[in-house]
Amino acid sequence: MGTPGKHLEGYKVVDFSAVFAGPICARYLLDCGADVIKVETPLVGDITRGVDGISRVFAHFNAGKRSIAINLKDPTGQALARQLISDADVVIQNFRPGIMAKFGLDYDSLKADRPDLIYCSISGFGQSGPFVDRAAYAPIVHAASGFDHVHTLAQGNGESRPPIWDVMVADILTGAIAFGAIQSALLGRARSGVGEHIDISMMESMMSLIPVHIQAAQMEDPPVIGKFYPVTVKDGYVMLCVVSDKNLQGLSAALQRPDLLQDPRFVRGERAAHFDQLIAEVEQWSGSLTAVECEAALNQAGVPCSIYQRVEDLFAHPQVVVRSSFTSVTHAELGAFLIQNMPVIFSHTDTKAASWVADLGEHTDEVLAERLSLSQSKIDALRSSGVVA
Repeated sequence: MGTPGKHLEGYKVVDFSAVFAGPICARYLLDCGADVIKVETPLVGDITRGVDGISRVFAHFNAGKRSIAINLKDPTGQALARQLISDADVVIQNFRPGIMAKFGLDYDSLKADRPDLIYCSISGFGQSGPFVDRAAYAPIVHAASGFDHVHTLAQGNGESRPPIWDVMVADILTGAIAFGAIQSALLGRARSGVGEHIDISMMESMMSLIPVHIQAAQMEDPPVIGKFYPVTVKDGYVMLCVVSDKNLQGLSAALQRPDLLQDPRFVRGERAAHFDQLIAEVEQWSGSLTAVECEAALNQAGVPCSIYQRVEDLFAHPQVVVRSSFTSVTHAELGAFLIQNMPVIFSHTDTKAASWVADLGEHTDEVLAERLSLSQSKIDALRSSGVVA
């Protein structure tokens, strides 16, 4: 038996999305073998390109996609987009609900001609409900979903100032959920021949991160929700988790504190409510150690733990290096730099990210000729009239 090809080879994806959630979903589909064409606005493109027209962040989310620039506000551009979709398997878009309908490119406008189309709509609050018209970026959804409230309370300062964000959790989480949903729909289509409109909201994606708190909010006397505290060491902090009795046994051995096993505060059922007190006991021992020494001792004893890695240390991290977690991308203006591969390793299939990134509209002529069979003179005329770029 020969080596299998990539799982999604032969599938065609038209990606109308921008920023993070839709683009990371489409990039993962590409990494799994799909042909992804990214449709962008002429002159500006995806805003993550930045003022220079290309950026490393854009590359991280769009490496390997072919870029075609079409003016979707122009009826001729809309017709080109419909032609592009005519033989596609998947469409991804994250415009505000209603925008694609104005272009005649929404699912309802396409499904009559393409009943087998998988159409994925990503939005802040979904395609229905009173918030449907609200604009949303990740920090907005962090606040709206209850996630920020949970995160704020966890800091132990009551209703204190909510956290400041520079990590777009909602975008990446929603993109990953969309990636799985699209493949589920493709499997369903393979069995039934029928396509699907996938409606994914960032708000509900974030809500999926707080199931324990959702259940506790419905109870009159909810159990204590366990919190995990870092322990102080000479040169910083180490995070550890003591969840099971086995973890506590390992911690007791590392600290040479057999009394911890009998302490009524730390037995199963009481441990969550007194975890801060357990950490205080640990710090009597860890305070004289470096982070590396503390991690080594806890790890040897079987206690789940980690030092706090800096991002700049990840590129040489032994675990990351062995698993080839990064791919090098090269661009004429940006030079060579690393982007993270999708966090999945298949036993027989390569899913590493592509090593190149497209300039805005770099593949417009190629795609229009290949997919729509347009002549160069026709393409030149479309460009002259501002329909494509």
